[in-house]
Amino acid sequence: MLGLFPLLAVISMLVTSFIGFFVSVYIFWRFVRKPGAFSDFHKFCLIKTIPDMFVCGAFLFWVVPVTALSLTYAKVPYLPNVFIGQIASGGAYILGASIQMCMAANRFFVIYFPFRQHKSKRSYATYCAITVCLALAVTYTLLGLRKLCAYVYDPEIFSWRVEESECADQMTTLIFWSIIVLAVSSNSFNVLTAMKFLCASTSGIRQADAARRRKKRLWLFVQCVIQDCLHLTDLVNSIFLFELSDQVWFRYIFLCYSFLAIHAADGIVMLYFNPEVQPHWCRSIGLKRHSSRTGVVVVSSHHSHPREVSNVA
Repeated sequence: MLGLFPLLAVISMLVTSFIGFFVSVYIFWRFVRKPGAFSDFHKFCLIKTIPDMFVCGAFLFWVVPVTALSLTYAKVPYLPNVFIGQIASGGAYILGASIQMCMAANRFFVIYFPFRQHKSKRSYATYCAITVCLALAVTYTLLGLRKLCAYVYDPEIFSWRVEESECADQMTTLIFWSIIVLAVSSNSFNVLTAMKFLCASTSGIRQADAARRRKKRLWLFVQCVIQDCLHLTDLVNSIFLFELSDQVWFRYIFLCYSFLAIHAADGIVMLYFNPEVQPHWCRSIGLKRHSSRTGVVVVSSHHSHPREVSNVA
């Protein structure tokens, strides 16, 4: 029989991971089936759903059952625990942070140099960046699969932890500083982009087109900033706030649940800011908001529904 706190922990992880996993799967499926050409930003959004799926899936299909069964750490199957831990806490964590940095860099270059590069060259750079991010994720995952070198889930403390070895300590240090560098880079791009938004004016195109493009780019920039804030929040939680108490429930909230919640919320943010991947009922509810945001509505005939025009890098 589970006590009150273990029961609440299981329920909170189950609900959050279920929502996060299926929202991320849905967004991935909608992006893959999206007609027409992808913008570079949306290519990054597509890849960003992968770490969200892996982390939420690890909780939904591994952490929740292990915790609900009240297993001790010694009774948790070791090899699956190591493999899942490295994918979720190693590879997926690095992939999410590196892709987020690329999204911030994309907004920076689109705002500062909107007409400097041909679209094919920008796409080539995007594919190279995605390849590097995926290679980093695979490398960090494989490094942690060495003996006594991985992140594992410990149901006795309701949290992920590293194994007790010098190798595991080195991996922790490597991941920690990698995340710090990526977070600083990403937020630096965001600050510079925000400065450009505040003082720049769009030239070379009609005023109506300029206003529509500016609103769309600002909308995607806000999405990027919110996603960065999610990762920054988890970083603060896992470095500083969890140290304020050694109570199991407190550390569960600021270590384990924070890690899950930011990846679940990340998918919800992408769903909210990208109406082209939203369900039809959700788009119908938000049609007026989207129309006012883009400033352009096209009606092909009196029998057809209004549809939005959007073509932004």
